[in-house]
Amino acid sequence: MSTPVVTEKWAGQFDCTGGTCRRKRLVGSEFSKKALERYRKTGGPLKCKQCVAAVEQAERKASAAKAAAATTATSLSSGSEGGKTKTICASCKQSLPSLSSFNKNQLSKGEGKARCRSCVEKSIADEAKASSNSKQEQINDAKERLRVAKGREKPDPKEILAAESQIAALEAEHVTGLKPVKLGRGRGRGGRWGSGSAGRSGRGGRGGRGSGKV
Repeated sequence: MSTPVVTEKWAGQFDCTGGTCRRKRLVGSEFSKKALERYRKTGGPLKCKQCVAAVEQAERKASAAKAAAATTATSLSSGSEGGKTKTICASCKQSLPSLSSFNKNQLSKGEGKARCRSCVEKSIADEAKASSNSKQEQINDAKERLRVAKGREKPDPKEILAAESQIAALEAEHVTGLKPVKLGRGRGRGGRWGSGSAGRSGRGGRGGRGSGKV
């Protein structure tokens, strides 16, 4: 029975050709599902999650700077306090300038639900980290189950095989970005059509024997 390779270093088959990091031999989990699907269909450039996040962060900062400049210009031209309106962030609870600290989508949610740009960025980063950690935790848990299965007084080969299969599937998904596909049971020879053919040939055989006797 084969034993899974234990290693903390992963080498994949994907390169970040559309981003700025230009890293090579990355595993599938470094890319979004949509990016991998598009790559497999068109063979176009791939951009890893890290580069996508960097671009989105730069765009958010540029948008914030633009909003702040617009707010300042409005305040100077009108001399009113309208540009100084503040909104309380639903996450950090800070009272921040509405136009410069919140994007339009968040402001449209209304008071008590809107999150500031900093909290949104932190949330996106935390989600990406949690997703990566979750996959590694699943692999570690599967390895622990395999260790326990092998350490029993009377190891069960079926239990060991199931644990090894799960590890292989999780590691393959981590490297390729593809989830394992469960294949259904096909129709065997003893199925409906096979038995029907046998029945027809059997009837023909009996007819032949009968004609031979006559």
